[in-house]
Amino acid sequence: MSPDDYCAEKVKASASSFTAGFRLLDAPRRQALNALYAFCREVDDVVDECHEPAVASAKLDWWRTEIESLDGGQPSHPVTLALAQARKRFDLPVEQIAEIIDGM
Repeated sequence: MSPDDYCAEKVKASASSFTAGFRLLDAPRRQALNALYAFCREVDDVVDECHEPAVASAKLDWWRTEIESLDGGQPSHPVTLALAQARKRFDLPVEQIAEIIDGM
């Protein structure tokens, strides 16, 4: 499964009405929003599903490291691989993506 397919599946599984408008976008914009929304779902799932604060904190720290890898590193997760492509196409600032984690 490609990173874009992984993100599209994550978005579809969320069943959010928020994502309905994504279908109206051209493919590059839709893929970028899918990647960003899938990232939001991933970090939100950490908070929702981890009942141990230390475990949640460790997982969010892992995501911080993964987001840092967008800026000169090698991301490994399908979501961050898709975000890397979106970042190249649309000049998305890593700092603002990282701030999403801070909001958790």
